[in-house]
Amino acid sequence: MKKISSDDEAVTFSCEGDCSAYNMAYITYGDKKTNHDFAFNRCTSGWYVEENELMPYTYTENGKSSSIEYEDITLTVGEYDKFIHVWKPDDYDASSDEKYSTIYFLDSDIISSFGTEQVRAMMSSTNRKAIVVAVENNFARNYELVPEIGVSRDEEMFGELKYDNMNGSEFSDFMADTLVPYVQKHYNVYTDAEHTSIAGVSLSGLEAFYITMEHQDKFGTLGGLSPSFWEYDAATWEKYLKDKSFNENSPFLYFYTGPEKLDTDPDVTDMYNRLKKMGYPEDKMVLHFNEKGTHRGSFWCCMFSEFLTAAAFHRIEPLQK
Repeated sequence: MKKISSDDEAVTFSCEGDCSAYNMAYITYGDKKTNHDFAFNRCTSGWYVEENELMPYTYTENGKSSSIEYEDITLTVGEYDKFIHVWKPDDYDASSDEKYSTIYFLDSDIISSFGTEQVRAMMSSTNRKAIVVAVENNFARNYELVPEIGVSRDEEMFGELKYDNMNGSEFSDFMADTLVPYVQKHYNVYTDAEHTSIAGVSLSGLEAFYITMEHQDKFGTLGGLSPSFWEYDAATWEKYLKDKSFNENSPFLYFYTGPEKLDTDPDVTDMYNRLKKMGYPEDKMVLHFNEKGTHRGSFWCCMFSEFLTAAAFHRIEPLQK
């Protein structure tokens, strides 16, 4: 790490060095240490440390990049509106021959707080171009982000809720059949699955996984951080997945979780092993189990660049030897 600047409130570091041997790092400065370890990889540019908490930072020779600004879109679905927020890099060129990858965020109010800056950091560090499409799910998310594949273990909480909006299965089709075509028509992006990825945390991690399984021709990389696979039991998942086709063209799946009672394991590890047993290509899956992790945004923030590494390179070293 290289210290870039400091003041009374924060210290800023750029990330430099060989990341092939280590996938995690932490920062010490003076007598202080950051509260969490963070992912250390090719997509990491820097970190802004305030009161021992980490926020992503894009290092440039001219200092910190400009503030994040979104273009707002409203798409009508049935009888209600979905609010979408699109981020484009400052040098976005709508007419260039070189296309942009598309990275979809579910739970935009959570992931956008740290994810978009990390996409910008990825671009700065790797020269890979991308836009972000962040989807709001805060209204009735417990309904919209739960696919209907069986009887939920949490039927007591979710089963009786009725809203004038989509369930998780309908939302999946909205993503693939409405939003993706809209983005590909109005922005200078690739139209193949290889350059299209989707990420979610907790319930939206569950839904992002479902969307990826349902529309493997549209989404080439999944980022499932602490996905709520516990919503359904093993028998329900096996029944759902048994008819899916897995091969060398299947999407790259990145899973992250922490320990039982603090995060969403053992269900995430069970899902990883289940997919492997069902023939999912092992070189297309990564599971990062963090024994110190909890079900909090601060941990997802620290690990998000691993998902971006998967989206950019379809490989995460040294998790994949």
